[in-house]
Amino acid sequence: MSRSFESASESELAEVLESETHVDMEKLLSLCWHGIPDLMRGEAWKYLLGVTRPEKSEELSRSKRMEQEYSELERTLQVNPGPTSELVRCIKTEVKRYRPDEDFFCEARTQQRMERILRGYLHRHSTEFLPGMVHLLGPLVYVYHGNEADAYHCFYELMNRLGGGLTFAGCKRQTVTFMTLLRHTLPDLYQYLEEDQVAGGQWLTSWLQFLLARELPLPCVLRLWDSYFSLRYIVWQPSPAALSTFHPREASLQELHIFVCLAILEACHEELMELDDAELLWYLQHLPAMDMGKVITQAMNIKDDVVARSIL
Repeated sequence: MSRSFESASESELAEVLESETHVDMEKLLSLCWHGIPDLMRGEAWKYLLGVTRPEKSEELSRSKRMEQEYSELERTLQVNPGPTSELVRCIKTEVKRYRPDEDFFCEARTQQRMERILRGYLHRHSTEFLPGMVHLLGPLVYVYHGNEADAYHCFYELMNRLGGGLTFAGCKRQTVTFMTLLRHTLPDLYQYLEEDQVAGGQWLTSWLQFLLARELPLPCVLRLWDSYFSLRYIVWQPSPAALSTFHPREASLQELHIFVCLAILEACHEELMELDDAELLWYLQHLPAMDMGKVITQAMNIKDDVVARSIL
C-alpha cells in the first residue's frame, strides 16, 4: 500500500459513509488510515470500532438499542452505585487531573460524563480501575461530546481491542519487546536512558498501555488513533514471529504501536540526549506536537529494518 499520509477528503469519506445500503469497509479502512477530517471522525470511528455495522438497514435499530442499553445502565447505577465510594473518589480525582490546561475537560459537564462512563464500564465488567483508563476515554468523550452513549460504546470496544495489553503480564511482554528493539535500533539513546535510570520506567508503561493518550497533544492523539482504528481487529500476539510478519492494516493495534513509540523516540533523539534526568522524564511525559503521518511512515520503515536485520 502507499505510504502517503495525506488526510482523506471529506467528499471521499462522505461518498462511503452516505451509501444507502452498505458501507464499503475496505474502502473506509483505506481512507481512514490516512487521517480523518475532524467533522467526520465521530461517524467514521463508530464503523472502525464496530459500534456501527456496515449494513444500513440495521443502523437505526442498532443505534436505538445501544442508547437504550446505556440508559438502562445509568438507571442501574442510580439504584446501585456500583464502585465503592473510595473508587468513586479515585475516579473523580483522575478525571479532574486529565488535561487541566484544556477548557473542554475542565467543564463540570464533561467531567461528570467521564465519571459516569467509567463507573458504568467498571460496574458492567467487574474489572480493575486503571488511572490510564481516563486517558483512553478522554479523546472519545471529546469526539462524542454530544452523545455519551456513543462515547461509552466506543470506549468498550477500544478496551476489548487492547485486551491483554492492559494486564501486568501483557505489559511486561510488550516492555521486553520494546526494550530489545530500542537497544538495537537506537543503541546510544538506549544507553543514555539506562545511565539515567529512565529506561523501562513508568513513562514506558504509560506509553505502551495507553496509546500515548496522556503524553501527546490531543490533536496528535486523534490523528494517530485514526490509523490505529483502521487496523483490522487482530488479537495481540507478543512474539517475534508476529512482529516479523507485521503488515499495515493487517496487524494488531499493539504491534503498530510499538514501532510508533520507537519512531517518536527517533524523532526526538537529539533533544532527549541533551536533557538531564528530571528534564528527560518530563519530556517523555509531555511530548511535543508532531506530524503523526510522518511518525507512522517512519514506524513502518523501522519495522522493515528490524525484519531485514533479523533483530527478533
